[in-house]
Formats: sequence, structure tokens, C-alpha cells
Amino acid sequence: MGSRELKSKPALTRADVLGLDLATMTGYYSLHESGVWNFFESKVRNENKQHKALRDTLIAFIKRYDIKQIVAEDVVGVHFVDTRKLSEFRGILLEVCDELSLPTPEFVNPMTLKKFATGNGRATKIDMINACVERYNYKPFSDDEADALHLFYYYLRKYRIV
Repeated sequence: MGSRELKSKPALTRADVLGLDLATMTGYYSLHESGVWNFFESKVRNENKQHKALRDTLIAFIKRYDIKQIVAEDVVGVHFVDTRKLSEFRGILLEVCDELSLPTPEFVNPMTLKKFATGNGRATKIDMINACVERYNYKPFSDDEADALHLFYYYLRKYRIV
């Protein structure tokens, strides 16, 4: 191999991972904090700052807790307006990861996540909340936070992070 040495990435720990359910009400879960960020946008044109608010919130959280990997629910939908908004938020997440030199987020299909969490790929929001309580003894604030928690644990299991 000559004089160059291969540098290996340090192994991820649970504390390095952030689960995100990106939407106007963004659920988030990490070992450091969890909950829901509200990026509701006012109808007043000069107050349309939700994209910047999402970006600033993500950057601050990632830096505060030295997050090294993000796992998020992928954009899948049939409603144009919802799909467009989720796609915009996905783009912001990708840009934030680029700026902070993080790897590309792991995106998880919603049906895959529901199957992982409940055994049913068509689980309801209530099913996802109940699975948090049953599997992890954790009562989420909302279905958004429940999805973020399941994303977090999906990623840990998939990559065998202890």
C-alpha cells in the first residue's frame, strides 16, 4: 500500500445518531433530547422563514450534541403539497449534512419503518405511538416523535450499534 495509511471511521455509538421525522411538525429523537420542533409557517409573506428555521435548528442540534449520523423517514406520498414540502425539507437536511461534513442521511421508507415498529407496514399513527410504549417503555409527545424514535432504533438495529 505504500506510504499512505488507510484511515478508518470511528465506530458510531448510540449517542452519535439522530432520528428525524421531517415535516412542519418535525419529530426528533436522540439519547440527548427528543420531542417535536414546530416549523409552522405564518400566512404573512414576510414571516415565511420555516426553511431557515429548520436549517438553523438542525445545525444547532447537530453541533450541540456532536451528531455524526442522521436517519430520516423518506419522502413517499400521493398528496402533491405534502410531497413538495417534505422534499424541500429533505433538501435542507442534505445541505446541512454537506455543510457539516456528515454522511448522507439514511432514508427509510415509511412502510419499512412501520413494519419494523409494529409488524404491520400499514400501521396507524396510534399503532406507532403504542409500539413506543410497548417496546421501549417510552411515551412520545406525538406520532412525529414516535416515528423519530422508531427511526433511531431501526438504524441501531440495522447497523448493530450498541
